[in-house]
Amino acid sequence: MLIDVIKNSLRTIFRVRHERELPPAGPKPAFGSTIVFKRLKMQLLVPIDYEQWEWLTGKGWRTLDMRQNRRRYFKVPRKAVTRLLHAADLEREELHAQIIAHRYDRSRLH
Repeated sequence: MLIDVIKNSLRTIFRVRHERELPPAGPKPAFGSTIVFKRLKMQLLVPIDYEQWEWLTGKGWRTLDMRQNRRRYFKVPRKAVTRLLHAADLEREELHAQIIAHRYDRSRLH
């Protein structure tokens, strides 16, 4: 445990860290799947169509195997996800910008 802390500190000091590249977009996720964007994650509690998935992947959202992922994400509220997925084109852009710009409380970090 202490060794990991020292390694992480050295990586930070010597700027060994690199920002991860965006993985390729996968197939449309199933109902109930989790998708992530940077430090945000949302659960798809509403079935999405191919057009919505294409729009989300264009914005940078990706599916992620959460079993192998140790990162912690801020969970987007269900109401916001539902509103985003039911919105029309212009409203969708505005809602997405609000979701991304919102300052999430540390209690939402999972």
